[in-house]
Amino acid sequence: MDNQILDPHDNDVLCGRGGYINSHPGNERFRKLVEKRKRVYLAARFKREKRLVANSIVSEIRALEKPGRFLAKDSKTGN
Repeated sequence: MDNQILDPHDNDVLCGRGGYINSHPGNERFRKLVEKRKRVYLAARFKREKRLVANSIVSEIRALEKPGRFLAKDSKTGN
């Protein structure tokens, strides 16, 4: 089964480093969501609370009009 995504869309979050990844619209949106919830996360006393904050960010990305995906390069193919 081939699940390669050669052309990520603007709601996708790309895992990795570098200028292209940092400036990708999905990554910019993701960083804004993280920043918005940072205080709640840091104030959380229990791992369960922290997990809820993290899950809310992931859910918001996946609930966009064109659902965002969390993508990483395939180390074997480079795609």
